Amino acid sequence: MLHHPLCVTMFLFEGGEKVVVDATLREQQCCEGEVVVTANKHGEVCQIAKLGGVPSDALVLLKCVDVAVAKVKEVDTLIARALGRDAATRDIGGLMAELSAENAR
Repeated sequence: MLHHPLCVTMFLFEGGEKVVVDATLREQQCCEGEVVVTANKHGEVCQIAKLGGVPSDALVLLKCVDVAVAKVKEVDTLIARALGRDAATRDIGGLMAELSAENAR
């Protein structure tokens, strides 16, 4: 896969003036609005969803996008490291051993 889009959810408080990233359940229940931004590690925004809630200023939404892109890059780095460690533990004997038609008996 070359394209790994990740979602970041932000919750709006105090008329959209304060934004919380990945809120707790209690914060989610008392929020006034929600913004979901999906992006990839290259900073390409795949989608923005602002469904209901308080009206938001365009500058607040742009700030949400900036924060989401930074968060996506951070999480993508963590995922890449974890996948690299997993690949290293699975690569017992190297690629040629995996491609061999012989079975261990």
